[in-house]
Formats: sequence, C-alpha cells, structure tokens
Amino acid sequence: MMILFSILWNDILPLFVFIGAGWFLDSKFKIDISTYSKLTVLVVLPCFIFYSLYGYRGSGMEMAAVAAAVLLLLVQYLLSGGLGRILHLEKEKRDEFRAISTFSNSGHIGAALIMLIYSHPPFAEGNGHPYLAEALGTMAVLMIVMNMAVNVFGAALIRSRGASISEFFRYLLKMPALYAALLALLVRMAGIPLEHTFLWPVLQHFNGAFIVLITVTIGLELHRSHLRMPSTAMAAAGALKLVVSPLLALGIISALSAVLPMSPVAKQVFFLYAAIPSSMALIIYSVEYKNHPDFVTGAVLFNTVAGALTVTGAIYLSRILFPVGM
Repeated sequence: MMILFSILWNDILPLFVFIGAGWFLDSKFKIDISTYSKLTVLVVLPCFIFYSLYGYRGSGMEMAAVAAAVLLLLVQYLLSGGLGRILHLEKEKRDEFRAISTFSNSGHIGAALIMLIYSHPPFAEGNGHPYLAEALGTMAVLMIVMNMAVNVFGAALIRSRGASISEFFRYLLKMPALYAALLALLVRMAGIPLEHTFLWPVLQHFNGAFIVLITVTIGLELHRSHLRMPSTAMAAAGALKLVVSPLLALGIISALSAVLPMSPVAKQVFFLYAAIPSSMALIIYSVEYKNHPDFVTGAVLFNTVAGALTVTGAIYLSRILFPVGM
C-alpha cells in the first residue's frame, strides 16, 4: 500500500498539478490552444525527441521496441474491431471505437510520466539518474511510432476512410519529430559533442519545459470538454485501452524475448506505454470532421480520468514484472 501511495504522490499527482494549472488558466483567460499546441508540437516536442535520442547511447534494442509497438497496435486494432461488432456498433462508431481503444496519449502523458518516474527513487541514486536516459530514449522511439499512427491512421478512422499511401508519406514529411530523430542519429554518428556547445543548455531548457507545456495543454483540452457518465461502448473502449492493452504488451514482450531481447528498463517503458490512456488528438479530429464528437470526447475523457488509477497500478506492476538493478 505504501508503494502505491508513493507512486500516486511522486508520479501521478505532479501530472495533475500541471493539468490543473492548464484547466485554471483556460477558465480565467481563454488560452489560444491552437498557438499553444503549435509551440508544443513544432518546437518543444522535436527538441525533446532530439535531446532524448542524442543522450540515449542505445543498447541495440530500439528495433525491438518498434516491433513491439507495431505489433501491439495491430493486435489492439483487430481486438477492438471484434468487440465493436459484438457491441453492435454502427460502422462509423465502430471505427471511432477502434481508434479510442488503439491509439494512446503517449506523446503527452507517457513522456511526462517517464520523466517523473525515472528521476526520483527508487530509480535515482543521489543526484544521479542512471536509468533516465535509456527510459527517455525508449519512450522517444515509441512516441514517434504512436504519433505517426494517431495522426495518419487515427485521423483516417475518425473520418471513416482509410489512409492512402500518399497521405501517409505526406504526413511523414510534415512530422517535425521525425526530422528531430533523424538529426539526433546523424549528429551522434558524426561524433559531434553537443555537450560542449552553446546548443546544449538550450536543449536542456527545452527538455525541462516539455513536461510543463505538454501537461498544461492537456488541462486546456480537458477544460473545453465535458465529463459525463460513460456508455457501455465508452467503458469497453476504456477497458481495452487501460487494462487489456498492458496485458497484451506483457504477452508481446514474452513472445519477442527470444528473437528481439529488451532490457528491463525498455520492458518497463513499453509496458507503461501500453497502459497510457487514449489520445486526446482524437477529440480534435472528431470535432473537425463532425463525426460523433460527443462519443469520442466522452470516451477519451473517461479513459483519461480512469487512467489515474490504472496507470498507478501499471507503474507498480512494471517494477515487479521487470525489476532493474536498483
């Protein structure tokens, strides 16, 4: 019980403080969320990706994380489609149900959570954070996979038509996070020591701002939505995303271990990545395309609120299932 309380106190409540700040700011000043989101997506997120991948010296397990993430998306997509049929959802709502059950908010909540978890005991030693770089590097790779999936295939599901190959590549070319990842790899391969340049403190400051801007943005979005009692379909989507998804991740880790081994830290991060609530970007797409926005908003909000408890449990289980040398 004390361990669960510690997780809530150190890892979950700080996120809600930032989210609450966003809620309060929007209630008083009506923040321009479009400008705020552009600042986050176009500047702060790419800097976070670059900093995390550059600082992560790698263990050769990045491909294992990518393979696991893609496999999880495929299994969750198929499973949610089957459950949608069992619930007798109409075609359009079944597609939205799939999107809510499959695509997560890892680019917001997931990355911020990893920064909190691995920067204090039991993963910190004095002033050192021996597991933070690997955890952030792994999450950065997983975030790129999820961002591509949400903004291409998630958007396609919400507007109820498949994404074409040309749409997929057009999105890739517009994705700042992808360029940041490629640049980080090129700089590392070239052996350029950024730690000794004026750019390093700039990147460190952007990295520190990331958790604040990301979580405050969630607060802004939550303030503009309305939480209500979930329908059966909303609750089912939440169960798939918050409970079934991490269980699937556990199975995928076991299945891939013999072929693509992962370190204990990478396993923890992937397990937590699978437990993150649904992507809030889906709310934006449902409003934009006028496709059952009430259902999508209600399901994602229920998912996010319930995630405070389920993610706490996932953090606790990750330490038991995949212990690291602490």
